[in-house]
Amino acid sequence: MTTLAGRLHRLPLRWRLIAILLTLLLAALTLTSAATAFLMKRELISRVDDNLRKSSASIANRAVDVLQGTTDRMPTGYAVVIIPTDGSRPTAIPATDVDAYPAISDLSLEDSRVVTGTPFTLGTDGSTLQWRAVAKASQGGDAIAVVAQPLADIHKTVWRLVQMAVLIGLLTIAVSAVLAWFAVARAFRPLTKIEDTAAAIAAGDLSQRAPESDAPHEVASLSRSFNAMLTHVEESFDVRAASQERMRDFVADASHELRTPLATVRGYAELYRQGAVPATAVPETMARIESEAARMSNLVDDLLLLARLDEARPVEFAPLDLTVVAAEAVAAARVRDPERRIVVQPLAGALSPTLVHGEEAGMHQVLGNLLTNAIRHTPPGTPVEVVVGRRDDRAVVEVRDHGPGVEEATRTKVFERFFREDKARSRANGGTGLGLAIVAAIVGRHKGRVGIANTPGGGATFVVELPAAPTSS
Repeated sequence: MTTLAGRLHRLPLRWRLIAILLTLLLAALTLTSAATAFLMKRELISRVDDNLRKSSASIANRAVDVLQGTTDRMPTGYAVVIIPTDGSRPTAIPATDVDAYPAISDLSLEDSRVVTGTPFTLGTDGSTLQWRAVAKASQGGDAIAVVAQPLADIHKTVWRLVQMAVLIGLLTIAVSAVLAWFAVARAFRPLTKIEDTAAAIAAGDLSQRAPESDAPHEVASLSRSFNAMLTHVEESFDVRAASQERMRDFVADASHELRTPLATVRGYAELYRQGAVPATAVPETMARIESEAARMSNLVDDLLLLARLDEARPVEFAPLDLTVVAAEAVAAARVRDPERRIVVQPLAGALSPTLVHGEEAGMHQVLGNLLTNAIRHTPPGTPVEVVVGRRDDRAVVEVRDHGPGVEEATRTKVFERFFREDKARSRANGGTGLGLAIVAAIVGRHKGRVGIANTPGGGATFVVELPAAPTSS
């Protein structure tokens, strides 16, 4: 049994379903046929019993007439055995159609079969023939007449019924097997397509999708869920591929950015070691080495900051007044460039507290980087305004310059890492190419957004929008 179950388990699912269906059908047909044969035999025997009860008395009298010689024939289909109650030898009158009689030799008047007249079954000596019999006592009680009717016709009828049931059952199973094959094949067609889709995906084609239908059955639901999963998987792979591409570009750009100052430091160091630097040029050489080392240090610091931002470490936000942060950032920028006019202005009306929930160090970094970017990419003396205010439920900070501005085609790229519109000039100004990328990362962590607009009269306006903290009435 275990071996059969194991073999069945190794079959494909569609074959297992067909085997289970046919097994259940065979069991149902077997039970139905057996029950029908049993009930048919029971009904036919019941009719024989009724007939024996009604005709046993007349047939017994006819048997007595046969024994006395007053008649020479018994009714067809009946046999009679007369058993004297004094113990003498029974007398049997066989049935004319089968030339046999039931095997019974002793029966008493006290026997329940005689008293109640209940029909019973008898056999035949030397034969498999069975009889259905009724026992009747004579009026004087000197003999018992056993009137019997053979069951051969009933057995033949039941056997023919069983044969027909088996034949019909086999035909039914054969037809059902064919129909089940087509039905299961049709039902499994969507699953086969899903299997083919999965195989294509395993081969690397993530664009494949299983066919969907609006039917409410389980396979349609599976197809929809399968396709939804594939969409998420494909999107995840796309994101992963894009992330890997960005990482490769990032590593390549970082290597390139570090290579230039390292080559400069190494070149000046070798010249100094070889004595090729005149004594009068040593201070300038050391200054160049120090400048390039500082540039490398700034680049490494920015890379570390971006790495920490990418990790999305949890930070504690606190109520923060952007007006105060802007004033402090402007004061620091004035120290770096005292010849430039840098002011804080309200977005509308007078300056007022503009509260957000944020990280103070991060907001200082955002405004510091934006002001540094404005100073580096505008001519000396060009004014810069920092505008602070609230627009609906958003806190807004705008850093406006009046320089050459940012071209429309590059506005979506300026927040990418190591992007420089003018690489030579940016390096000359000491930029790392990461300042605006850091701004975008910090603003994104605060669930805000940053963009670029045109300054009226010319120039670029960097606009930072953050969710404003609710104000108490």
